[in-house]
Amino acid sequence: MGKIDHDAVLRARVLLLGSKQLGAWDDISWEEVLAYRVLAEVSPKAYLPKLVDGLLLAAGRSGDRRVRLDLATEAVAAARRIPDDVPGGEGRLRRALEAQRAATAP
Repeated sequence: MGKIDHDAVLRARVLLLGSKQLGAWDDISWEEVLAYRVLAEVSPKAYLPKLVDGLLLAAGRSGDRRVRLDLATEAVAAARRIPDDVPGGEGRLRRALEAQRAATAP
């Protein structure tokens, strides 16, 4: 982990606290996904699973095949970084790999 941008971390936390309903994954915004990217760097155990879920949701909503592949690939990388003691990590990795495979299918 590199240098932490404390201002970015604070902005990400404020954005998530001000978001509609915490845990409402059917309506996550791109800004929330970006916030999870920032927070996953400082609190991976808490935020990597949420980042993976957000990336997969965004990938599923994208009409652009290349964007779906990029988001699914990022989700795979994030899922692989989820610590072993975090529940659901293997399932998230499985879903991310499936999304990546689907994005590359003809």
